[in-house]
Amino acid sequence: MRWVMVLAMMWASQGGAQVTNYEADGNLESTYDVGCVAIGALSNDYSPADLAGGVIRCFEDGEDDRAFELVVVMQLRTAFDTLRVEDTTAHQAGQVMMLEIQYATGDAFGPRMQEAVARFGDSGSPKHSALCAQMAEFGPPTHSPRYMVQHGMTAFTGREGDGVLDDFDPQESWEILLEEYLQCG
Repeated sequence: MRWVMVLAMMWASQGGAQVTNYEADGNLESTYDVGCVAIGALSNDYSPADLAGGVIRCFEDGEDDRAFELVVVMQLRTAFDTLRVEDTTAHQAGQVMMLEIQYATGDAFGPRMQEAVARFGDSGSPKHSALCAQMAEFGPPTHSPRYMVQHGMTAFTGREGDGVLDDFDPQESWEILLEEYLQCG
């Protein structure tokens, strides 16, 4: 109750301030409807925004283990894009997509994903090892990072180029992520 009073006082002191949310065209935009796809059927052209839709579809279909694996791949590809996208204000795109997934799926998402994590196992488990092998076989993603670039402030500043660092090495970055982020080894 005390917090309600504080919030009401803040609102009154701001004179009912209105917040305007600006969103650039392409922000967190999905370009493929991947559905509840198996990891082995993924394309390197699928962005994390595409995979987010697949996570929701799998969850709705009761395919929690597949939803969790898609979350892992989504986050891995988001980490890849974080390394290659120059605008650091765009890097929270993955966190925003996870919030959108949780909002779309409701309160059951967290507990069901925790159960899926337990079934998946730790680093070195059979499922983890299989995922590592699949990601190594796929190699670096080829999707456009536009979903992330358009999430950042430079989407509003008239930047030139595609938003990707000039000296970015996809293969080296992918190998580092598999070793350090996904803990394949």
